[in-house]
Amino acid sequence: MPSLSTKNKEPSLAQSTEFQNFKESLEQAKRVLISTHQLPDGDGLGAEAALYHYLKRARKACRVYNPDNLPKRYRFLDPKNTILLGPGEVELWDMADLWVIVDTNDPRRLGKLWGELSLRTRKIVFLDHHPEIIGSEAIAYPPHASVVCDTSASSIGELLHHLFGELNLAKLNKDVATGLYVSVMTDTNSFRYARTTPEAHQIAAEMIQLGVNPEEVYQSIYSSKELGHLQLLGNMLQNVKITSGGKVAWLEMSLELRKKHQASSDDTQSFMNLLLLLKDAEVVCFFREEDDQQIRVSMRSKGKIVVNRVAMELGGGGHDYAAGFALTAPLDKTVEAVVKRLDTLVQNFEKFGKQ
Repeated sequence: MPSLSTKNKEPSLAQSTEFQNFKESLEQAKRVLISTHQLPDGDGLGAEAALYHYLKRARKACRVYNPDNLPKRYRFLDPKNTILLGPGEVELWDMADLWVIVDTNDPRRLGKLWGELSLRTRKIVFLDHHPEIIGSEAIAYPPHASVVCDTSASSIGELLHHLFGELNLAKLNKDVATGLYVSVMTDTNSFRYARTTPEAHQIAAEMIQLGVNPEEVYQSIYSSKELGHLQLLGNMLQNVKITSGGKVAWLEMSLELRKKHQASSDDTQSFMNLLLLLKDAEVVCFFREEDDQQIRVSMRSKGKIVVNRVAMELGGGGHDYAAGFALTAPLDKTVEAVVKRLDTLVQNFEKFGKQ
């Protein structure tokens, strides 16, 4: 599998064979399909919007097709509901020249889309910034697929900004800028995560100069809760659980509780971040039962303890300090197993300074 992982975008990323092949494919392609992972977030959706508008300005035929529908709070990226489309909303070509999959290197996170589209595209490129999946869960890619990955990039928006500068196929406008800003802003948690780079701030400043209104973007994404969602959050915060003397903290959300408050999975995405406010917490975790009864597990670290290894062991992935996975198991059993693993991780770090 052709793959690239680099810590310095200049000059190694721009000069790599994988990056150059991607540039060439993008330049030559007439029909480009764009997708992101299931349960899409601001990084994937913002990157899709930016790439779509950029390629349209470069006079490419472009379509976005996602495994899930657009969450309400990101509808401002596609107010006419004609771009960021999901199941049953897209008229597909018989064959696309290029399929660009952003914000994941894992075909499993595309759900049914992978089987539906992988043989209807001449070339596939995963554009990502997560570490390569290793061990027993390593991915086998088809010959016409490759991965372009920069693990030092704060977001796919940052990687795309670099790509657009190299391509020089079109000038950025407000639509492109909004997508890039959303990607960078959301995946750095408003520039608070450890992986926030100087480039992330520089890109944000440039996008504001192009007309992006930071307050409008923030309000659209984060001031979009219904009363029931806040009541659900209140319920969750009353039931925060801890172990290891408060070093590990977590929330558990059953499907029944979420449905009672008429909340979608996306409505609860920000709940876990509040656990990072706990003074003693080093690792926080959110267990959420999904509509298909799978348990979605999200983990965050304050920057000392690597949680991605636990995610990979259980069939997932992510960044060193922000990762996740899904299991088909009862909620209580999942919580018990994962908390035990995280508890051991924290104890080993405190005793030996390693994991």
